[in-house]
Amino acid sequence: MGKRFTERLIERIEQLDHRELGGYLVGLAREKGLLENIFNSMQEGLLVIQPEGKISLLNHSAARFLDIPADSAGRDFNAVIDDPGLQAIIEQGLEVPGQALVREFIMVHPQPRWVRLSRTGLNDGGGKFRGVLLILADITRQRKSEAETSLVERLDFLGHLTAGVAHEIGNPISSLFIQTQLIERQVVRLPSPQREKISRTLSIIREELRRLDGIVRQFLKTLRPETLQLHGNDLAEVVEEVAELVERELNEKNISLVREYAGGDIRGRMDKDLIKQAVLNLIKNAAQAMAGGGEITIRLERENAYLKLAVSDQGTGIPGEKIPRLFEPFFTTRETGSGMGLLVVYKAIRQHGGYVEVSSQAGEGTTFTIWLPRRPRKIKLLPAGKESSGT
Repeated sequence: MGKRFTERLIERIEQLDHRELGGYLVGLAREKGLLENIFNSMQEGLLVIQPEGKISLLNHSAARFLDIPADSAGRDFNAVIDDPGLQAIIEQGLEVPGQALVREFIMVHPQPRWVRLSRTGLNDGGGKFRGVLLILADITRQRKSEAETSLVERLDFLGHLTAGVAHEIGNPISSLFIQTQLIERQVVRLPSPQREKISRTLSIIREELRRLDGIVRQFLKTLRPETLQLHGNDLAEVVEEVAELVERELNEKNISLVREYAGGDIRGRMDKDLIKQAVLNLIKNAAQAMAGGGEITIRLERENAYLKLAVSDQGTGIPGEKIPRLFEPFFTTRETGSGMGLLVVYKAIRQHGGYVEVSSQAGEGTTFTIWLPRRPRKIKLLPAGKESSGT
């Protein structure tokens, strides 16, 4: 439609008087304004780079997306775009004009996020290369959702597998306990020196069997779903109960707890024991990240239908590539870690229908943020497997 309008204007421009010409110009301006409004209202970022490397066109979403001035048109892209990965993609498009590209990657500036990028060459009517068009879409939420679904599926599978393994291990443990008892009955008939030596050996065997049984029980308890006992609780009071348990130990390590509790109602329906366990694990995790001491800050507030709890430390931070794996079983960033503490947090919050976010800066510390529904719906979980006992 715009082309026909322009062609009509060019064909008749010599025949128009000033009034008619003015009318055409007003119509052209309106048409241009409509196109600009459509262009700038798009959620995707659109960016056009000329062959010489200057930005010829960008919409508002691209400016926000790349954290560059909205009036960057006419400037060299290397002068305003700081992300090295995106710079390389643009340079490649200018060097090989006919090469189209669709790629998903992590863009690190102005903040880490997943981006789907489409790059294509632009030619005029005569086939001459006029630059490259970039279309940028933020797919961070989509990636997080996919990762969350994958982790839930793996935990469900692992829970079933653990129940089966615990049952198979539990039976031999029970048999070994019985055998040690039978041996003890035989040992009492032996002479004293031999009896004492064998009794000490049997005692060690029993202790190790109990320890193995405890490990199996704890592992099974960590992975299998539990029935929520939902009651109305003040989240600040729940957090304070945990703080009373750990504050003296933290002070001995030169670590202080800083509370930043918002005023108003911070109550919700929750399983108090599970939430206490989650908070305790987050505080311990923060303390372990600060070998030289520092502050752990706990923030509480109500945000719409959620209770928001954030635990921040002043540690060394977590590398960005490790953050997506933090809640996986046995994954740990410490040499002495078990890789189960954050899984306990994730499992407890997921059962409440909430979620956990992680943000970290190298040298500045890490923040774990829990979003807990004030009235959580019960999540449908796989049935708990039967736990065998070795005692």
